[in-house]
Amino acid sequence: MSRRLSILLLTSWLTVPGLALAEELTSEQLARIRRDEKAAEAKVNAAHGNKKPSELSNAERRQIIREQQEAIQEVMEKNGVSRKDYARQMARMGPKQNAEVEAAEKALEEKAAASKSQESGEIQVQQGFSEENPVTLEEQAGSLPAVEHGLPTEEEVPAEGEQSPAESEQAPSVEE
Repeated sequence: MSRRLSILLLTSWLTVPGLALAEELTSEQLARIRRDEKAAEAKVNAAHGNKKPSELSNAERRQIIREQQEAIQEVMEKNGVSRKDYARQMARMGPKQNAEVEAAEKALEEKAAASKSQESGEIQVQQGFSEENPVTLEEQAGSLPAVEHGLPTEEEVPAEGEQSPAESEQAPSVEE
C-alpha cells in the first residue's frame, strides 16, 4: 500500500465517526442559543451606547464587531456547540422547524418573565388552600407558624342568636 493511500484511509476513518457524532440540536437548545446570542449582542451594544454604525468610526466598528464575536463564541462554548454546526443547522431548517424554535423561544421568555415577577416581590394570588399550600396569617419573622388543624365541632359553633358554650359559662343569662 502506498503512503498516500494509507494516510487517506486513516483520515477517512478518523473523520467519518466525527460526522456521525455531530448531533441535531433540539428546538429548545436552538431557542436558548438564539436568546443568549441576542442578550450578548445587546450587552455589547449597550456598553458602546447603542450607537448606529454610521455614528461610529472604523476603529470603533471593528472593536464592537470583535467584542460581539467574542460574546457569541462564549455563548456557543457555554452551550457546548460549535459555531459551524449551529450555522449549518440554522441554514437547513425549514418553516416547520423555525416555527418550533420560535415557540420554544416564547416559552423561554414566559418562564423568564414568570421567574422575574416572583423575584421582584409581587404578591402571589392564591385561590383556596390545601395541605401543600397552607394559609398563614400574620406570621412573625423567626417564629414558628401557628397552624390549627381541623374544623370546630358542632358543640363549639354557636347557632344564630345563641351564645357559645364558653360565653354562657362566663356571662350570666338575663332570663335567670
